[in-house]
Amino acid sequence: MLQTVTICFLVLHYRGQTVKGVAFLAGYALVLLVLLSPLTPMAVITLLQASNMPSVVVGKLLQAATNYRNGHTGQLSAITVFLLFGGSLARIFTSIQETGDPLMAGTFVVSSLCNGLIAAQLLFYWNAKAPRKKKE
Repeated sequence: MLQTVTICFLVLHYRGQTVKGVAFLAGYALVLLVLLSPLTPMAVITLLQASNMPSVVVGKLLQAATNYRNGHTGQLSAITVFLLFGGSLARIFTSIQETGDPLMAGTFVVSSLCNGLIAAQLLFYWNAKAPRKKKE
């Protein structure tokens, strides 16, 4: 999270929009402060947590559909895919052990299934090559 915020600020800063970058940091800090304070009802936190699942599913399924349409996985890194898959499997176990929160565990189960689909595609298309473009 901190890395993403830093990158966003630096992008704005190097575009010459430092004031917008500082405003972004201030706004982000304010939102974070409110969300982490007792002012935010637990129902809102649960809703925000649950809203993460559709974006995970849509993102991974779009990638899987693109791989299927292309007939190969392109330059997808095998080590990254398998580490994502293993990490999401581990997060199921740790979320059950540490929190017992079924919503969090469910999110990691869905994430693991999606990552497993991408890993299976990587194995299936292992030797497939992207078709070469014809020169005209």
